[in-house]
Amino acid sequence: MRSKYNLWFAIGMLCFYTFVSSETAFAAQDDKDIALIFVTSTQQPNRDVIALQEMLQVYTSVDVLAIEEIEEQMLQRYKRIVIFNAYPTVIPEKALAAVNHFQGSAILIGENALQFSPFSKWQQGQIIELRTIGEESLDNPVRWKSVLPSADFEVVKSASTMNESYPFVVKKNNWSYIGDFVNRGTLQYLWPTLMGDLLQLPKPQSHRAFIVVSDINMKTDVGKLEKVVKAFTKNSVPIALEVTPILLDEFEKNIYYLHDNKKLLSYLQKLQNEGYPFILSSTTSPEKSLDYLALRNIYPSISRDESSLFKGSIREESPSLYITQMDNRTIYPMTVGTIPDTDSNPLYTVKRKIDFLLQVPSSSIGIQYPAYVNSSYVQDLVDVLKGHPQIELMNFRQTNQQVKSENVSIVQHKDGEQIIDLSFSKKERLKISFDERPFELILWILVFVVSLFVTLFFISTLRLRISLRKRLFEERKTNG
Repeated sequence: MRSKYNLWFAIGMLCFYTFVSSETAFAAQDDKDIALIFVTSTQQPNRDVIALQEMLQVYTSVDVLAIEEIEEQMLQRYKRIVIFNAYPTVIPEKALAAVNHFQGSAILIGENALQFSPFSKWQQGQIIELRTIGEESLDNPVRWKSVLPSADFEVVKSASTMNESYPFVVKKNNWSYIGDFVNRGTLQYLWPTLMGDLLQLPKPQSHRAFIVVSDINMKTDVGKLEKVVKAFTKNSVPIALEVTPILLDEFEKNIYYLHDNKKLLSYLQKLQNEGYPFILSSTTSPEKSLDYLALRNIYPSISRDESSLFKGSIREESPSLYITQMDNRTIYPMTVGTIPDTDSNPLYTVKRKIDFLLQVPSSSIGIQYPAYVNSSYVQDLVDVLKGHPQIELMNFRQTNQQVKSENVSIVQHKDGEQIIDLSFSKKERLKISFDERPFELILWILVFVVSLFVTLFFISTLRLRISLRKRLFEERKTNG
């Protein structure tokens, strides 16, 4: 009887646990944070919407929705909303009702403000040309359809023309308004913190930094490269090595192959064995360059340019300040740029950009150190990076990466292990060799053909001599 009671108790507890788990999962699914609502003429996210999504995702989860999708009950699951208005239009009634009843923190950006109830008492102003926003000067004036907020709104930031100042960012209770999203120049470093403050979001502090030793090709001075690598390694700073295996020099109208610099190739193979990560930079076909390195036991896990062969890529001129995901690929932006080859304070620009980036919550700090730049600047750069405890140095060898071409498969795990699978046929290996060294291969073929003819001639002569001696012996034997 007792065992039967225990059985029913166990079943009851299992049902209760299942119910609680399902309720928790359902609640978690409904517990959204930010709805980024866009109003565009195409009903598709534009470049500014994507930029807003990227900066808000640093703080929390973000759903991107078109204004046409919004219905009265949809916004109840969200804690915050951001409405980006890219062009003047009549907002659908269902969307207006949903937004007007929203109780959480909200930001409205751009056009159509007067249609929403928190701003309905405002007046529309003239179209003016802004020269500054906050304390940031604009390189080119921005045409803006000004608004005149009611007196109960607090002015957070003003914008100005040559002569007059206008409220540009204003706030009242949970609602905020931003006149326009001008995301260029030094303003791109302003928006993330401002958005976080207006939405009352906790600010992340860490910044992931990476250093790429670039411009490694057949012309690279191995001694200089070795000094740069040793300087970073001595300071326990992880680096990645960007290699151009086949250099197409358009100025000289010539092609340079990495194997022509045997000392450099041998050094890079040594670094591969020691676990340094490699980045592929290609001036010809990425697949051809990848095959070239893989055949020489160097396995790049990231591409310098966007390539369907790689899951990770470095982007030099990126509008983003963050490491982002796009189409199942990871993009690492070179946000700081390159160390210039100059004797006059080469780190000035680098330090300035790092200071800007540290104002942006969780921004990425990507730095390019060319192999031809003097290694004496490495220590100064390291001191700058280690002087900011919020900067976390990233090792590309300890990231998940995948490379897949017709002949090469590279799977890299976070522990640094690389699983390599090469499937070159003998015919393909011969073709690759011919593409790289046609004259050398032709010379070897000629040597082989000549050697074959010499061998055949020698065998033929030997056989003839044996035949003649045999015949002479038989004649002597017959004639006694």
